[in-house]
Order: sequence, then structure tokens, then C-alpha cells
Amino acid sequence: MTPEDLKKLDADLAEEEAEVRKELKAVASENPLVKGDFDVAVEDIGETQEDAAQEASELDRNQAMVDTLERRLKELLYAREKIKNGTY
Repeated sequence: MTPEDLKKLDADLAEEEAEVRKELKAVASENPLVKGDFDVAVEDIGETQEDAAQEASELDRNQAMVDTLERRLKELLYAREKIKNGTY
């Protein structure tokens, strides 16, 4: 790849990184103790069993989404680091 290609790739990866971080912040908060780890926010809907079931379902869905987004963020950061170091 030419230096221009790498520059364009890095810019595209940076744009995707920003989008992934935006999506993560919509459903989770960053864990200050563990870099790159996000904790799923759980909304308290109510006190009934139906509410608890809905909360659990939403938690499962959001946790799966956060896991996928965290994995993608790590891939993006790894690729950008390789570009920066000239080893891509």
C-alpha cells in the first residue's frame, strides 16, 4: 500500500472508531478501571415480573451489542496502531 492509501485507510478507520464509540456510549458507560471495557446501562422499568423480564431481555440484548462493539473497537485500534507503527 502506498502512504496515501494508508493515510486514507487510517482516516476511514478513525471515522468508524468514532461511530463505534458513539454507539457504545448510547447503551453503556466506559469502565474507568479497565481500559476498553464498557458496562451496560440497565434501565429500571418497574417492579412487576413483566418489567423484570423486559429489563433482563434488554440487558441481554444490550450486552451482546456491547460485546460486539468492544471487539470491533479493539480491532480498529489494533489496525490503526499497526498503520501508525508502519507494520500494516
